Amino acid sequence: MKKALTVILMFTVILSASVRVSNVEVLDLGDNLMDPVFSDNGEYLLYTSLEGGNYLNLKTGEITNFADGAYDYSMDLNGDIRFRVDTFVDKKKVNSVKLYHSKNKTTEILLDKKRLDIVPKVKDHGVYYVEKQLVKSTHKLAKPASKPVVMSYDGSLLLYSYGTAKIMKPSGDNYYLWPSVSPNNDMIAYVDMHDLIVCDMNGSILFTIEEARAPEWSPDGDYIVFMRDFDDGHVYTESELFLVKVSDQEVTQLTKSSDRIEMYPSWSPDGMKITCEDVKNNTLLILTLEK
Repeated sequence: MKKALTVILMFTVILSASVRVSNVEVLDLGDNLMDPVFSDNGEYLLYTSLEGGNYLNLKTGEITNFADGAYDYSMDLNGDIRFRVDTFVDKKKVNSVKLYHSKNKTTEILLDKKRLDIVPKVKDHGVYYVEKQLVKSTHKLAKPASKPVVMSYDGSLLLYSYGTAKIMKPSGDNYYLWPSVSPNNDMIAYVDMHDLIVCDMNGSILFTIEEARAPEWSPDGDYIVFMRDFDDGHVYTESELFLVKVSDQEVTQLTKSSDRIEMYPSWSPDGMKITCEDVKNNTLLILTLEK
């Protein structure tokens, strides 16, 4: 289905000698725009709106709806979209995971209305979840082909690697938000209430960045993009995007604008673009980087 697409190109002030944002593309695609992520081949942008889960062909502007509602979605190189659906059965929240095939526009169920201990982790190589305190997966391949997956579980980090689960508490009994394993499978990033913390795979803290949320590893693992957001107790009042270089913890401010509130960044697969929400103007943004 083809829809109107408004694109605005702007030049952005250089904010670092090593990294800068050269262009910002503004996408006005409807109402309640949230959670933009690139497909694995970088040709599509997945997002949610009032119409549900959608993907935008970045070359043609064609928009396709793949679900009435969707969370934690990703499109692999085959064009298959894995996504989570939350519903209620007997007033209790249950989780399902579905697989949408973009080539023939059909949907199959991978996980059906499970009452789980935590929200399942949806990855291209499988769905990982905890049911009755047991870690389970839909992963069908041999263990060596698997990848480490980290989840927030009962005030701790739950690392599931090659069939073995390990509980870690680098920050003690606390919150462990947005946990993720680095692309090189040697570090873990998470947010402890307000601050970004990076630890090794044994839970030893390597460094902390204050006031950093919604962290996302760059595809090469060299950077982490994050947001610094503020609110007045009711609505967001400000949010800007930043990069931290993992090797030396140098922080670079990527955005600096009074007319936008940039939140929830995500990388393109080549590491040269970042997409995010602008919650102030109800648009999605694509930032082009120069390094």
